[in-house]
Amino acid sequence: MSADASAEVAAAGPVAIDEAHLMRSVVRLAWPVVIQQVSFTMVQLVDTFLVGHLGEDALAGVGLATLIYWFPISGMFAIGIGATAVVARNIGAGQPERAEAALRSALLLGVGWGIATGIVFFAAAAPLLNVMGAEPQALDKGVLYMQAAAFGLPFYTALYIGNACLQGAGNTRTPMIIMLLVNLVNGVVAYLLINGPGPFPDYGVRGSGLGYTAAALAGTVLVMFFLVRGRSGLQYLPHKALLPDRDETARIMRVGIPAGAEQFQFQFAFMAYTRIISSLGTTALAAHQVALRIEGLTFQPGFALGVAATTLVGQSLGAQRPDLAQKVALTAVRIAFFGMTAAGIALMVFGGQITQLFIAEPDVVDTGRRLLLIFGFALPALAVALALGGALRGAGDTRSVLVIMTAGVWGVRLLPAYLLAVVAGLGVPGAWVAAVVDINFRALLMFARFRQGKWKTIKV
Repeated sequence: MSADASAEVAAAGPVAIDEAHLMRSVVRLAWPVVIQQVSFTMVQLVDTFLVGHLGEDALAGVGLATLIYWFPISGMFAIGIGATAVVARNIGAGQPERAEAALRSALLLGVGWGIATGIVFFAAAAPLLNVMGAEPQALDKGVLYMQAAAFGLPFYTALYIGNACLQGAGNTRTPMIIMLLVNLVNGVVAYLLINGPGPFPDYGVRGSGLGYTAAALAGTVLVMFFLVRGRSGLQYLPHKALLPDRDETARIMRVGIPAGAEQFQFQFAFMAYTRIISSLGTTALAAHQVALRIEGLTFQPGFALGVAATTLVGQSLGAQRPDLAQKVALTAVRIAFFGMTAAGIALMVFGGQITQLFIAEPDVVDTGRRLLLIFGFALPALAVALALGGALRGAGDTRSVLVIMTAGVWGVRLLPAYLLAVVAGLGVPGAWVAAVVDINFRALLMFARFRQGKWKTIKV
């Protein structure tokens, strides 16, 4: 293969990897994911912004509710990662018919998961918020949001998995367009139903949850439209909708179950982490929630490059090119590192002004500024962890990522967070220091696992 020629890893797919310009190939796949993920994050960020004027109780209640919703997202993540890896391998191997079977199987798994979790979260909203330590008024607001948003879970799951399959096929632009429109629908519907201008009802916090549901429904319709049209080398066949493929389902679950376990245990640990912070009072919790939404924007480039690495590593291995898979992964790491280091510096300098955009209460703004200053020190390491985590998942090495995530969050984050925040009296900034140490620890382990090279020989 000549150095100045484009090397198409997946002849059946839409992604061409130019080995002479790997950075260009990675960025071409990653930049739409940045916009897509910012749009995904903006759904909850917009909800936080729109309910902020309703007071601390509304902000804390919705914040806790959105954290609880990460549990069903763990299942979405499991199926989505499995589907991305399997679809990428099939496309890389020149087997689009197997990619279609994987898509069909993943959507069936996802819709079933979304229905089950939607029922649970509607019925158990109050007990779950109570476990999280919500104070009575915040709990009431959180229940209103959770029950309204529960109807959107089946749709959001289908949307997420449909986008994941498109990404596995190398199409990141269509999911970007879909998520931009989803965010628009969420913002408009939530604003109208929270505030009730003109003929619209004033539902308050419940209106935010209804905006989430409306956006999820609109996104599902859009992603299914594009999948049925099959413009990405990947086509959904409605007449086979209820016919899962046993082999492809098994492959998705083999890759996805460890990924789901990774996210589930992380979210469980994060709930314990949040419980530590909620014990410090509503002001501390409100600042924590606003800072979380802001930080979520800063690490989207790393997440996007992780998605690009998942797709390109999977397609490269499907085409029997482990050498190219390694080059792609390291290119993604370099881009993520420099981009997120710059974002960290921005948080350190402008954290207070950014926090003030979401809430005007001086105590919350001051705490949020300190939290973002602390988190700036985590972003370079988080870039490495996200990019290499995506590469390992694309290779099917989801078990090692599970072990690393578990060791970090349970072994390094939780106990120090309690000791610093509560015992030492440092408050929520102390808990965030523990999170920074955890992120750096996980980045080191991800790099060590990648250097071993065992991921190159894993069968998916």
